[in-house]
Amino acid sequence: MRRKLFPILAALCLTVLIGTGSYATTVLRFSLEDLVKRSQFIVVGKVTDERIYWTADRKMILTDYSIEVNESIKGQASRSIVVTTVGGRMGDTELHVAGMPSFQKGEDTVVFVEQTGAYRTVVGLGQGKFTVVNGEVANNVADLSFPDGRPGNPVRMPLNTFRNQIRNIVNRQP
Repeated sequence: MRRKLFPILAALCLTVLIGTGSYATTVLRFSLEDLVKRSQFIVVGKVTDERIYWTADRKMILTDYSIEVNESIKGQASRSIVVTTVGGRMGDTELHVAGMPSFQKGEDTVVFVEQTGAYRTVVGLGQGKFTVVNGEVANNVADLSFPDGRPGNPVRMPLNTFRNQIRNIVNRQP
């Protein structure tokens, strides 16, 4: 009996170890110019609220983040904008999508936003969400993988430099 049980336990342990490995979401790699072109809005603001809820069919958990807009770099955003992401925790159920940006209440951010059906979403997942700390922007692309197999290149630079680069790209667009 012991000999028959060992292969089953070994297979179970291997399954658990494989199942707890790190995951990445594969997305198209976007340059800053790509992010700007795909965005309906690019806003600088502060996260003021979040709302986590089930979709109507209860198949997915979504999170709406309210962002108080301090500056609209592209598009005519209202004073507040809601950005929706896939994932969140409802009771004992948690949905996590690798590479999906998340926000913290009170966080200063620069967000590249596009209309996706009925929702406003972040362009390129983590590529299009930048946290502002001490006058510097940075994004997180650690949980993203790209079709070319190369790792993501996180962006980190002074906020004013970033704004100027975005404005230059916006001004070049037809």
